Amino acid sequence: GMGILSDAKLLKEQTRAKNKETLLEIIGSEGISDEQKQAAVDSMVQMTAIAEKESAAEILLEAKGFQDVVVSINGDMVDVVVNAPALDDAMRAQIEDIVRRKAEVPAENIIISTVAQ
Repeated sequence: GMGILSDAKLLKEQTRAKNKETLLEIIGSEGISDEQKQAAVDSMVQMTAIAEKESAAEILLEAKGFQDVVVSINGDMVDVVVNAPALDDAMRAQIEDIVRRKAEVPAENIIISTVAQ
């Protein structure tokens, strides 16, 4: 669907693409040390891993019938925003379970919010 959550997803992808570009420039540049290059590589690997976890959780949740889900992993905290007017306990439990497994964080580190579009 269109709206706030699609915008959020797009913004996240654009930001990630920009960061990746910056890191690739660092990795390809002549005037920096191997340590700096390695740090940029590590950063890129980490960014990619987080993106894959977020996508995996989003795809699974959407397959379960939740629409327009945005999952954002920040360190060991995870934000989940769902396009729904409200969620009952069963839905929250289902979201928590999927995100916990895919993001590899404890349930208490998962914050679920709703956006009615």
